[in-house]
Amino acid sequence: MLLLFLEQCLNGLQFGLLLFLLAAGLTLVFGIMDLVNLAHGSLYMVGAYFAATFAAWTGSFVAAAVLALAATLVVGMAVEVIALRPLYGRDHLDHVLGTFGLILFFNELVRIIWGPAGLSLTLPAWLNTAVPVQVFEKLADDFFRPSIRVNVSSVEEVYAKVKSTFHDRLCLFDLNHPFF
Repeated sequence: MLLLFLEQCLNGLQFGLLLFLLAAGLTLVFGIMDLVNLAHGSLYMVGAYFAATFAAWTGSFVAAAVLALAATLVVGMAVEVIALRPLYGRDHLDHVLGTFGLILFFNELVRIIWGPAGLSLTLPAWLNTAVPVQVFEKLADDFFRPSIRVNVSSVEEVYAKVKSTFHDRLCLFDLNHPFF
């Protein structure tokens, strides 16, 4: 019972850190670019479908992850140029309406390309292992530790970048005081 409780605590910590990264992305985009982008979750969805497709084509999980990142980057750049750039400087309600339209667009695009059923992505053997959690010797398995470390280090890096570097402070000042 205690092991189940510890495992669920680790699951909750990992999921909470993932949600923090999603929220931090939304907050940074809103804070720096003054743009309410509700469609960033749609880019995660497109990236996941790209990963499943590339994994089926290549047979390699790592290659699929790299290709999915590159393909999602291209899609994100196109969305920024085509749909988001015309919204800069407009009212926040226009941002919400435009990005909500992007959500509907990407949902239909995924249904057209990949169909209404979800795709599955099989994990490689080195990620698909049993989770031995030992109370006093080892609190986390080989999956939770790196995931939590990556998320925590990402949080620390974002905080350090936003709070400490001169360039970022200068960009924030320039965005908040356009007359200088």
